Amino acid sequence: MEKTKKTTFVAGAAILAFAGVLCKIIGVLIRIWAYDIIGEAGMVYYEVVFPFYSWLLIISSSGVPTAISRMVSERFSVGDFAGAKRVFRHALILLALVGLLTTAVMYFGADFFVKTILEKDGTYVLSFTTLAPALFFVSCMCAYRGYLQGAQHMTGTGLSQLTEQVIKCIVGLTLAARWMPRGPEYGAAGLLVGVTVSEFTALLVVIAFRVKNRRVYLPLDASRVPANERAVIPELLKIAVPITLGASIIPITSMLDVKMIFAIMGRYMSEAGVNQRYVALSTNVRSLINLPASLTTALAMSIVPAISGARARRDQAAMHHFAGLGLKLSMAIGMPCAAGLFVLGGPIIQMLFRSIQPDSLAIATAIMRVASITVIFISLVQTMTGALQGMGRQHWPVWSLLVGGVLKVASNFAFLSMPAVNILGASISNVVCYGVAGIIDTILVLRVTGLRVRAWDMFLKPLFCSLVMGGAVWLAHKGLYALHPGTLCTLASVLIGVGVYLLLAIQTRLFSPEELDSIPGGGRFKRFLKRA
Repeated sequence: MEKTKKTTFVAGAAILAFAGVLCKIIGVLIRIWAYDIIGEAGMVYYEVVFPFYSWLLIISSSGVPTAISRMVSERFSVGDFAGAKRVFRHALILLALVGLLTTAVMYFGADFFVKTILEKDGTYVLSFTTLAPALFFVSCMCAYRGYLQGAQHMTGTGLSQLTEQVIKCIVGLTLAARWMPRGPEYGAAGLLVGVTVSEFTALLVVIAFRVKNRRVYLPLDASRVPANERAVIPELLKIAVPITLGASIIPITSMLDVKMIFAIMGRYMSEAGVNQRYVALSTNVRSLINLPASLTTALAMSIVPAISGARARRDQAAMHHFAGLGLKLSMAIGMPCAAGLFVLGGPIIQMLFRSIQPDSLAIATAIMRVASITVIFISLVQTMTGALQGMGRQHWPVWSLLVGGVLKVASNFAFLSMPAVNILGASISNVVCYGVAGIIDTILVLRVTGLRVRAWDMFLKPLFCSLVMGGAVWLAHKGLYALHPGTLCTLASVLIGVGVYLLLAIQTRLFSPEELDSIPGGGRFKRFLKRA
């Protein structure tokens, strides 16, 4: 296996990870500023629509782009550039039709979603109708992103993601501030119009990127390469449908989350109390939980074309390398992030959401302590699902997520019904869901590849480093808080945690020399360690 093929995988993941983290940071900032502008009352209108939006979006944003990425990667691996272009054209038409359909469902079905499923008043309909057009723009954009990812060129995807967040921030917050005097539902609508405009702008960016670089992604002599594309759509659907079914499980359970939270907790708690806890969960906690998840999302997006390309070349060594490195990176990212959020979740929420009230902060902190554990298992699910999809076993993660989803709904019902547990039940059920699915997916990847995993090297080393780091952060924050409570104390504690984890990773040799060679900048870091 050539060294360039190794580095392309992680370099692609690094580009998407950088763009993903930056986008998540901007997304968190949007929620922070929006929280200050429209308050908890407006954030309820903003948050309740996204489980439904995500469910409709999953049809166009998960299965088909992954299928495009895999099919394009396979054709690029054997020099069939004309075939790769033909896959893109068919997929673009398919996704445009899907986008029109999902937009119509959300726009014309808004009244049904609000009054029948959510059992809310008509003021919530505005949130659905203003967000509906975004579904079409995202669907078309996913065709372009899938093509570029399959070609292992992630810059266009990262650039469109950054553009999307910047426009969302500028347009959404401006409209929210201007419309808020008309009522919280209009403040939320301003934010959602910003989402729609941002998706349209991001689509234009990714189109312009591909047109400008078309000779890079499709060589001039591509038409001379024979293409065997008699059944592009059937092959596309064969890959996409199982992935879409699996990916739709979480959005469906998220919709049930919203329904169950308001219905069950509403039996023993006021509507204001339920709204307060729902906003704490969805705005204060999930926005932070999604930051580390963006790293493993990028890893999963890169691992699909990397493994599928190795599979097309029948390179078993490369498949072992990518699967093993993906698993180790997911643990090296997920475990320290989980430990950090567990220890510093409350102070970070207080630092970011400055207008949050003490009782809301206490609720959000309690939720974060449970939700932080989810980060580890989300990392496993995302990375191992990508590995299975690249191996052609795209239907297997469907069953593991289905098992996790069923257990999530059951545990949700059980825990939400306990007044002493209330909203913590939603976080506990997420841990159950992703924990079960992540463990099953990991076992399946190991069985398919025959990869031998040393528990100490793959799991216990990052766990040890993360636990020691968590203890150091707790002590540091406790000491610094006595001297200078506030933002500086929290930021200093975070930096101390990063430094401690890096030192422990070096001392325990968390990554082997070969693995360091595969990570961008790892070769230089390895030479530095030798000199040291």
